Amino acid sequence: MKKILFIRPDSREDGTLAWCESGSQQVNSLPGMAALDTLADHPLASHVCLLLPVGEMIFRHFSLPTKGLSPQTSPFSWMAEETLIGDVDDLHWTVLCKKGREVDAVAIDAQRLRDWIARFQQAGLKVVQALPDAWLLPVAEGGSTLVSLDESYWLRFSPASACEVDASLLPLLMQKTGAGEVRCYGEAPYGVTVDESLPWQHPLQLIQPQWQACRANMLHGEFNPSGAGGGTPKGLKGLMVALALLSVGLLLGPRLAMALMLVQQENQLQQEIVTVYQYHFPSLRQQSNIKYHFGQNLKKVTKGVFLQMDDLNKAKQAVPGIEVNLLDYDSTQKSWTIGVSSENSASLQNFIEQTRADFDFSLQPVSTVAPFTAMITGKHK
Repeated sequence: MKKILFIRPDSREDGTLAWCESGSQQVNSLPGMAALDTLADHPLASHVCLLLPVGEMIFRHFSLPTKGLSPQTSPFSWMAEETLIGDVDDLHWTVLCKKGREVDAVAIDAQRLRDWIARFQQAGLKVVQALPDAWLLPVAEGGSTLVSLDESYWLRFSPASACEVDASLLPLLMQKTGAGEVRCYGEAPYGVTVDESLPWQHPLQLIQPQWQACRANMLHGEFNPSGAGGGTPKGLKGLMVALALLSVGLLLGPRLAMALMLVQQENQLQQEIVTVYQYHFPSLRQQSNIKYHFGQNLKKVTKGVFLQMDDLNKAKQAVPGIEVNLLDYDSTQKSWTIGVSSENSASLQNFIEQTRADFDFSLQPVSTVAPFTAMITGKHK
């Protein structure tokens, strides 16, 4: 099997970058993206597998219609729009696995993927494969796997989703995911019950057996690495054929027939859009301007508990020095109870200010001397 160079960058510019060769158990590190060009002289610099942080990914499961769509042509962004916040037109989707009509797929912002590839090209590295990092962890059917890396945990769920989560939020997340065998590599985090405890290994060691059997690659379409090498890219071939047909049409003069064909294609595409929306959303009655009407309904949907947890995590990261000691969610009242502490009393109020855009919280001080503690209660807006 051809060897490859695994490189896993951090989402942060100054975060540690991990790398190793396939088949090797030695994992090395670099102090941030600025040091990436030190790998340009590596023998495998032209065969890089980019392991992208799953924190920048969106995982979804789809059931395709029986006719008219295939995994390669399915409009996943439209099909998943009801569960996403913001613009979905710029998402780049990749099929991870398919069984009959059931498809598991992952998405990343297309511009973000372009930026990653550009950074590696500037450093003298050629990316030939890109995959979600934690998705490659081994996992038992119906269960989950977790392994620590620095101050966070990689978490893999069966059958085809993954995430990276802060240790303080891990117990609540595992509680919400339900039953299933929990496998942990290394010391189990506080508040998490595991069924199988194994010695710690670096995630780049754990992913390699799954990578060998993996056929997925996020570098397809405009990101296909073969387009930058020899031969004619598929997109360019299609363009050449279209130009040739257009030239023949202009020579023969059937411009009216060409206009009619374009109109028919537009009508067919509109009908396909209506078919997809009605299949997945039978209650949708509009026959035109579907994206607008569906978007209006989407704005009425409140964020789920996991998205609210993500907002809380972002607020916590924005306030250095604050610690979360208690995190409880009452699903009946849809309210949060959070215990926080800090050496600086101003940090507690700063945390409230950071969450004000998304939450209606009240602060109840508990301790008036360092370390300052308080209870925060309230709901998501």
